[in-house]
Amino acid sequence: MLDSYSQLAEKNAKDLQKEKERVERLLLNVMPKQVYEELKDYGTTTPQRFDNASILMLDFVRFTDMAISQDPSSLVSELNDIFSAFDRIVEMFGCERIRTMGDSYMAVSGIPEASTDHAKNVAKVALRMRRYLEKRNGAHSEQWRARIGINSGPVIGSLVGIQKYVYDLFGPGVNLAARMETLSEPMRITLNENTRESIRDDFVFTEREKVDVKGFGPMQLYFLESEVA
Repeated sequence: MLDSYSQLAEKNAKDLQKEKERVERLLLNVMPKQVYEELKDYGTTTPQRFDNASILMLDFVRFTDMAISQDPSSLVSELNDIFSAFDRIVEMFGCERIRTMGDSYMAVSGIPEASTDHAKNVAKVALRMRRYLEKRNGAHSEQWRARIGINSGPVIGSLVGIQKYVYDLFGPGVNLAARMETLSEPMRITLNENTRESIRDDFVFTEREKVDVKGFGPMQLYFLESEVA
């Protein structure tokens, strides 16, 4: 009988450990590891300001039309494959996937750990995301074409929610990244003068027109084309 109780206790301990690990993996999918550790240790997190960060915003062109015309399960499966590939690219360059919402994808470098190469990291991620889509489109009948915007600037990172946690970024740095994505074109990467200046020696750009960006005023925009050979 004692052996039975011992075996049952051991099984329960293993099941509890597995459940704990599963919950940890789920939480690490919605927040950076540093934020998770703070939440685990103190039961709460403190909003943080990051002065040097670069944000990537991506959105698919005509996704609504695709959603209407395609089988929903097939469409979601394809989107999941693409976002999983994006996650691997983001991790490769030490960036953080912040969130996905529908067909949009947001990633950042310089948060929660500082990086002097935050703009360079995000630029490399953007180029590889585009390359991945180009290769995928060459092998599939369904064409996934994305607009990408990049911006560097100060942001605030914070965990929001009580029962459903979401780690998100706030501030003008995020808003301007969203503007860059909106002002981009299918399968192009758009950024402004300030971001370009910080990485101009490592990448190739095409100058665009000067645009009056809502909430920010006139800005010189550029397409990011490639890394310097």
